[in-house]
Amino acid sequence: MKTRTGMNRTLTALIGAGCLGAGLWLLGASDAVTEHLPHWWPTHFRNGVLIDRDHLRSLRDTGWWTPLVIGVGALITLLCLRWALTRTPLRGPLPSVPLAAPRAEVRAGALQDAVRRDALAIAGISRAHCRITTHRRSAHLTLRVWTQPGTTPQEVLPALGSVITTAENTLHPRHLTTRTRVSSRPQPTPRVS
Repeated sequence: MKTRTGMNRTLTALIGAGCLGAGLWLLGASDAVTEHLPHWWPTHFRNGVLIDRDHLRSLRDTGWWTPLVIGVGALITLLCLRWALTRTPLRGPLPSVPLAAPRAEVRAGALQDAVRRDALAIAGISRAHCRITTHRRSAHLTLRVWTQPGTTPQEVLPALGSVITTAENTLHPRHLTTRTRVSSRPQPTPRVS
């Protein structure tokens, strides 16, 4: 994913630099370009500008010109801003998570370790792994636990529910979505030698 984002940004920067260079070259090389224009290209501005002052003044006197320019400019700006925001990677683990209290935050890694330790403290669980990812208004908790041989998932699920509730209370302003996976370790089979 990171490689694709980097390639997108690099390609966008190269296209932008190419368009900027071509535009600057066209501005500085007007005489050289004029001779190579296609035959259908309008020729009334070859020795002048594209829109002269009189024509621009007549456009400004009309009632539709100013709102149109402002509207098109605002629309292009909003579309570019939306495009830039959708290209910004906001998902994934954050180094710290803001809490409900003002100016309070907790490191995401510390919260993951606390949830993992709380899960390991439950009787019947031998191993646990926790991952918390936060988004703007939501959080996702993935908890995987392995039970000891002879322990059923029904024995540990109520205690895991209280661990998840504690994590949900910690991340209170955000809506917490959880995914819990309970695996059991097989009992060792006796071997006859």
